[in-house]
Amino acid sequence: MSGKLFKKPVVLTLVIIVVGVLVFFTIAQISAKTAVTKFLERKLPQHVQLNYGGMHASVLNGTIGLQEISLDFYDKDSMVLNARVKMDDLSLEGLGYWDFLFKNTISVERLHLERPQIWYYPYRILPKKTSEPEGVVKLLKQIFIDELVVQDGSLNIIQNDADSTAVALKNINVSIENVGTGPQQIAKKIPVEYGNYELGADSLFVNLGPYEKLDVASLLWNQKGAEIKGLQLHSKYDKNKLSQHLIEERDYIDLQVSMMRLDSIRFGFEKDTFFIETGKGTINKPTLELFRDKLVADGAGYKKFYGRNIRELPIYLNVPEINITDGTVVYSERVADITDPGKLTFEMLNASLSNISNTYPEGETTVIKANTKFMGSADMSLNWSFDVNRTNDAFFASGTVFNFNTESINPFLRSNARANASGTIDELYFTIDGNATSSFGDMKMKYQNFKFQVLKKDRTGINKLLTAIGNIFVNDGSSADAQGYRYGDIEAERDPTKSFFSYLWLNVRNGTLSTLTGNGEK
Repeated sequence: MSGKLFKKPVVLTLVIIVVGVLVFFTIAQISAKTAVTKFLERKLPQHVQLNYGGMHASVLNGTIGLQEISLDFYDKDSMVLNARVKMDDLSLEGLGYWDFLFKNTISVERLHLERPQIWYYPYRILPKKTSEPEGVVKLLKQIFIDELVVQDGSLNIIQNDADSTAVALKNINVSIENVGTGPQQIAKKIPVEYGNYELGADSLFVNLGPYEKLDVASLLWNQKGAEIKGLQLHSKYDKNKLSQHLIEERDYIDLQVSMMRLDSIRFGFEKDTFFIETGKGTINKPTLELFRDKLVADGAGYKKFYGRNIRELPIYLNVPEINITDGTVVYSERVADITDPGKLTFEMLNASLSNISNTYPEGETTVIKANTKFMGSADMSLNWSFDVNRTNDAFFASGTVFNFNTESINPFLRSNARANASGTIDELYFTIDGNATSSFGDMKMKYQNFKFQVLKKDRTGINKLLTAIGNIFVNDGSSADAQGYRYGDIEAERDPTKSFFSYLWLNVRNGTLSTLTGNGEK
């Protein structure tokens, strides 16, 4: 009898406890949704507006979620829309109550964003009266997220132009570990700290201005490096239509890269200057087609050398090495309506670019080494170096050509120079020492039976008089030293409206003419 009396209070107590717990969690569950709603209404600043279609919250496992979200960011002063975000679902998992109540910290095991779509309008951002960074929002607590996941997102950066899309990134998937921010961090140039990360996307579009655009089929970026596949940088118009849109000459360009990679990318700020440092880079099987319509007026603007462009970058850049493998370059010009543009081809192009940087001390150099098959048969090489710290843009270049059948270049010569050539250049060597205004150097050649013909203006026949006069001054290669070489000098004055490679060609051309028409002695 006493046992039954003892059991009844125990059972009753257990029932009361269970019911009490259920009531507590029911009230807590209802209160949680109410608390989240009030928190969002109270804590979001006036220039940030949030709307959502539904909410779920679980006190037991610390989960909060919003569905059918629309989030608008406005300028604080003008209340003009700067950015808009829409997403299917946002969920916080593993909310740490202890940290929230006793450590003034919001800690979350996982933040998951499903199909966020972002539209950003940078041209609507008004200049601020103060230069002090304010951050997107003001924070009162530290925030830590063990894992941030973005699934199937998209980004559109809009410009105030007829081509309204400046940048479009689709099918974005992101995973970032150990994300943290707080009242001080949120106001910095990089408002969050983070650990391991990975970003992938299936499509990237960048509007490069009125004439060119960039497309990328896929990209993958993590702390180990970045890999890009299916890159295309190309003109928006075909060759003929581009000329109709131009006031002064500009290259038609079509660059395609099957795959490129950069190792160990690191970025951040050194004081107020952004920096990028990488490991080695590789570019596999690039193909580049360039076309210039010389019937369009020449450009009158100053063309900077590559060293100056690197030196004057608004960021610190440090890329130790980039290797190019199995590339192809095709260059053509139109100089007259009556002829088809002649082409110059560079195949099996392999190159290394070392020390691409504006951070190294004076005395170090950027070095480019390249070798290729020119016009399908000739072996050609170029070594080129410069110090970005030299404000006179001093450079040194040397190169070689072997086994060049000059007849292979006749389609280009007929179109561009009203000439034909015959004979073989067995060996050609040159060195050039120059800067942004002038250059000098030397050349030596070993060649056989070289002759050229000057064509009539309509290029339908040979101008026999000019051909005969010209060949009087050109040595066919028979007058050479004991080793079969003839020598020439290189001197050139740079046209500042022309590119570096036009300047390089001018040097080689002047050296070739000196070797062919001079006394040939060293």
